[in-house]
Amino acid sequence: MTTRVKRTEQITVARKKQILDAALVVFSQKGFGEATIADIAAEAHTGIGTIYNYYKDKRDLLISLVAENLISETLVSVIANAQGKSDEEFMKSLLIERLDFGLDNAQKLLFLFFEIQRDTKLRQQYVTQVISPLLSMLEDYIRAQVANGNFRRVDEKVIARTIAGAFIGNMILYRLERRDSPFKKSRVNELADELSSLFLHGLKKN
Repeated sequence: MTTRVKRTEQITVARKKQILDAALVVFSQKGFGEATIADIAAEAHTGIGTIYNYYKDKRDLLISLVAENLISETLVSVIANAQGKSDEEFMKSLLIERLDFGLDNAQKLLFLFFEIQRDTKLRQQYVTQVISPLLSMLEDYIRAQVANGNFRRVDEKVIARTIAGAFIGNMILYRLERRDSPFKKSRVNELADELSSLFLHGLKKN
């Protein structure tokens, strides 16, 4: 890859981040419905046309914000490299990644989730572009573990959604309970062990 191409890619990444950061500020202050592309351009200190070079409309911006803040590169890497790891190793690495990410971004993530619920078309787009790919990765992993005899036969669609839903639910409780929450950044490894045992072995004492 030439230096010129690399430079262009770096500019594109930086510009998209600038626009998304501005969009999050404006959406947080005005709400998705009241915010305009002009507001976002002003916050990003760029032209309206520049935003349309990268994003089709407000919906595309909000979906991109959610995708960037829900499916991190480290999450994709953890799931993609599941092969060769024990169930415990994979589950703990997945939980540590999600807990680290969620505890750092709980307020921002919940704001984005709640905004999406306000608009049917936006919600459908979010499911198609963000949730479905993430769930498919989890379903593939669970299906493979069942086929290998490591997991008992289960409905992988239900289990994948239960695991994903646990993260969302815990982040909601974390924001509600605040300092009283048992979910704290300092306890990530301990929490990962606890949840990994729950997901893989259940509550019943052997």
